[in-house]
Amino acid sequence: MTDAIDHHSPNEARWYMTGHAAYFLAAGIQGVLVSWLVTIVLAETPERVGIAQMFSMLPMLVFIMVGGASADRAELRSHLVRLQVFVAVPSLVLAAFIMSDALTYWVVLAYVGVMSTTAAWIVPARDSMLTRIAMRSMGGAIPHAVAMATAAQFAAQVIGMLVAAAAGLFGAVPYLAFHAAMSLLTAFSTSRLDEAPPAPRAAQTHSRFKEMMEGMSMTLADPDIRAIMILMGVGGVFYIGVFMVIFPLLARDVYGGGALEIALFTSFFFGGIGASSFILTRLPEIKRQGRAIMLAMCMGSVTMTLVHFQPPLWLVLALVLIWGMSAGVSMSTARAIVQARAPESHRGRMLAAFQVAMMGGGPIGSLLAGYVASKLGLFDAILVPPAFMVVLWLGVFFFTDLWKADVRSVVPQPAD
Repeated sequence: MTDAIDHHSPNEARWYMTGHAAYFLAAGIQGVLVSWLVTIVLAETPERVGIAQMFSMLPMLVFIMVGGASADRAELRSHLVRLQVFVAVPSLVLAAFIMSDALTYWVVLAYVGVMSTTAAWIVPARDSMLTRIAMRSMGGAIPHAVAMATAAQFAAQVIGMLVAAAAGLFGAVPYLAFHAAMSLLTAFSTSRLDEAPPAPRAAQTHSRFKEMMEGMSMTLADPDIRAIMILMGVGGVFYIGVFMVIFPLLARDVYGGGALEIALFTSFFFGGIGASSFILTRLPEIKRQGRAIMLAMCMGSVTMTLVHFQPPLWLVLALVLIWGMSAGVSMSTARAIVQARAPESHRGRMLAAFQVAMMGGGPIGSLLAGYVASKLGLFDAILVPPAFMVVLWLGVFFFTDLWKADVRSVVPQPAD
């Protein structure tokens, strides 16, 4: 069994986490810059802000199952190094457009589309590599490895967002250059890992479509994972639109802000995710993961409802932080279940399927959030997601066994 617990040097885990943090630090910078360019610099309408945020997610979700199948076939180290070197290029191209005074809405759309497409190959490969690292260098502690990676991911994103908060002072070009440098650092860190060849069965040549469908069917065959995917997938339609569209518009139209306020909204949310994920690494493993996921999702609806009452900025940020902490619990716990149960030969595809479920509603949610906000106003629009989530939550509670699920960590087994 190639996934058996090994005892490689812990340095491998450090190199992985270094590259992981660098990648998401760059992602934090990118998130603030794109929102700032579209919302503040180009001063687009809520509808066009929603479309831009939709394009920042849609290509990834369209291609991520292909990326997952590629990860299952590939030697992961060299596969990731090539991708990370490539991803430095679009940021430099966007910087060239800005320096040439040729920035338009369509240039930004093209940039986020390319970056999102590349992420469809990077994310499942990085997730699949994490399980290898956990088995080889962390004693097989997959839940703690996932929580550690999640904490590093969102802590780095917060740092990136706070760094990008001064874009109004320094412009986008220095940040885009730094983004490219972080991508190259990620490639270097990944090159320091041990090789990660594909499982023998995964290396065989099959129809790519058949491989993707096989990964999706294996994911949906597990009743607990299926319930998680329903809850997080449908929830993503409502939650992600608030984060991607409503928050930047609140920063601009209600609190009179710019890049700094956009960065505060996003960094408080991601900071909450990072904080709760870090806390999970210090606690005993959660025994009733399904219950934890459902309660955390419920907390998100509560915080959004409170934002409707138009509190001052400092209180909104506190609510966003609480929402982020609850999201960290649900994301880390759900991802750990999939990581632990996926066989090595199908892990990339199963993680890609989970990513589709978790983020798949984002493009639709972003598009809808922009239009709903333009019709109802920002503070009334923010009540729509909690209303739908109550119905979804009750459906999962009464018609699935997720509330009762007691999913202990397991060592992944190879596919039959």
